[in-house]
Amino acid sequence: MSATLHTLLRLRALAREETAVAVRKAEDEREAQLARLVAVRESVARARSETDLEDALDLASYYAFRLRSEMAERREAARLAQKERDVEQKRALHVVRVRDEIAMQNVIDHREQEASLDESRRDAARMDELAARRRESA
Repeated sequence: MSATLHTLLRLRALAREETAVAVRKAEDEREAQLARLVAVRESVARARSETDLEDALDLASYYAFRLRSEMAERREAARLAQKERDVEQKRALHVVRVRDEIAMQNVIDHREQEASLDESRRDAARMDELAARRRESA
């Protein structure tokens, strides 16, 4: 039974490691998505600072660019929101896996303590029996 529990513990540890990797990957993807969103926002800010407000053609070009950029920014923001939801889901699953592993370790520890206590009781009973025999023979 102990070997089975230890095997289950190893499987749970592997599952925990797998979710930890998934969380790190999701966080990296979220950071990359955030960088894309920031890049879009910076390009809009840069275009605005480079726009000649006195030149109608330049201003019209800027507003056309701004419209396209706003749509791109919304897309990137929606993707970022999805990445953040993915990270939270993966973190929640990781917490469940960590708790499962801790629970399994607690079960193993408890069983080992019980086995040790039973062995101590058997040893004490054997010693009592030997002492009783010794008293009878003396």
